[in-house]
Amino acid sequence: MIAIFLGMLFGGALYLVGATRSENIKAMLGLKNIVLMKIIVFGIGFGSFLVSIAYFLGIFELSHLEIKPLHLGVVIGGMIFGLGFGIAGMCPGTCIASSGTNNVFKALFVVFGGLLGALAFSLSYEFWERVGVFGVWNIGEMTLFALREENPSLLPFGFGGLSVFGVAMMGVAYFLPFREE
Repeated sequence: MIAIFLGMLFGGALYLVGATRSENIKAMLGLKNIVLMKIIVFGIGFGSFLVSIAYFLGIFELSHLEIKPLHLGVVIGGMIFGLGFGIAGMCPGTCIASSGTNNVFKALFVVFGGLLGALAFSLSYEFWERVGVFGVWNIGEMTLFALREENPSLLPFGFGGLSVFGVAMMGVAYFLPFREE
């Protein structure tokens, strides 16, 4: 029940800031209107700050962090995802939220495309594993900050670094100029 409530809250927030309209996403990606970018950057900063505060207060369990390995397959998958995101102007979250608006057919098309891509990947997984795509550039379960002892990180700072990063991202979002064309 909590997940449904939070999902509805998230979808409503996406709708309110205009993220359910693919034109707004495309304008953001083209740097023609960076209002959404400011909101996203602020959200990343705010979320990072809240997670670090929750950790310091002892109410965040490290077991909730699941880090996946970074390898060539993830990089290629991210590029394919980014291409689809740019063409459609929707990502999974905005797509589901858009299904409750007048973009329902486009949203369903994007959901179908995502499911088709997942099916294609699942059916071809053994092939990609055999040719070694998942072993190339495999740097493991790396994080930006040292949040867990068992995971390598780029920076030696732990949740304190995450907290500073969060505040910095919120500052960047605040000082980015409003640009609408």
